[in-house]
Amino acid sequence: MKKKLFCLAIAAILVIACTNDRSIEEEKPIVIDPSSELIYFWNFNAVVGTTTSIAPDFDSSSETASITYDGTGAGYMDNDGTVGYENNTRNGSIAGTLLKVRNPSDTRSLFLNMPTTGYKNVIVQFATARSSNTGATVQNYSYTIDGTNYIQTGLSRITHNTTPDTPDLIVLDFSTISGINDNPNFKVKIEFAGPTVSGTSGNNRFDNVTLEGIPLP
Repeated sequence: MKKKLFCLAIAAILVIACTNDRSIEEEKPIVIDPSSELIYFWNFNAVVGTTTSIAPDFDSSSETASITYDGTGAGYMDNDGTVGYENNTRNGSIAGTLLKVRNPSDTRSLFLNMPTTGYKNVIVQFATARSSNTGATVQNYSYTIDGTNYIQTGLSRITHNTTPDTPDLIVLDFSTISGINDNPNFKVKIEFAGPTVSGTSGNNRFDNVTLEGIPLP
């Protein structure tokens, strides 16, 4: 009996030691290919009041890109003059102002309509935060390659817990998903969740949305 207990103790020690020694692999930083070009850039500085569709402030594509907040209910998106963020600014743009996506946001989603025609290995970035205590606390990310069906396959980041008032830089790497290359139907969907998502006040905030990729020959 003593021998059995001794063996069990040794086994437990070995398991603990292996667990302590084993390092947990952290998410690798995303490196943007130096041959990538800026395709679309939204800084929202020119948006005034409530809006339903926003064209990019910079567009190097021949396609039509837009940001919409589709769904039902009382939620809407607007620019009320709140000072924007410096994260991910491009082309010498100032922080300016930002976009607010208002609650209730459980019946709406933010859509980034970003055709990738003529480009491959694309990456989406944006700065985001939420209003204190009232904004949706979770963002969930998916995409479509056919313009209709949204999936998360191949995405290393599919969700984000928003920070009140302080912006985080979100990087969505689509560079290894071949179906997105040279695709006029590519869109990103941002859905909102959490205990405050159905409230009548509060918002999620977005600024400096970009898509960049490598030009095709």
